[in-house]
Amino acid sequence: MENSTSRLQALLGRNIRTAREKRGYSQQMLAERAELSAGHITDLEQGRKWVSADSLVRIADALGIEPFMLLLPESVESGTDAFSLLTEYAMSVRETVEGTLETTLREMLARKDSPESGSGE
Repeated sequence: MENSTSRLQALLGRNIRTAREKRGYSQQMLAERAELSAGHITDLEQGRKWVSADSLVRIADALGIEPFMLLLPESVESGTDAFSLLTEYAMSVRETVEGTLETTLREMLARKDSPESGSGE
């Protein structure tokens, strides 16, 4: 049982590191975004510690992915990496949604501030 736990810890660590690097974050940046210590991120990435549910959620949120994605196993098929594909997809969806929300908010504020906006009252 300990062997499978160690493998899972190592997998989690690799997935955190992979997602962090894909985002272009240093360990310190990820730690700050997740409100954890950089040492804790290092320990997790190196498989030295197990993650609490709270920390898993914080890390995943900071990376813009779902927590379960950090526990996806490596693909056995060559050329296919489900973790990388899902990570890229989740990040692109999040960026699209955030961009759309930002644009919509700007448009709404511009309409509110325009002189024509008071004509319907």
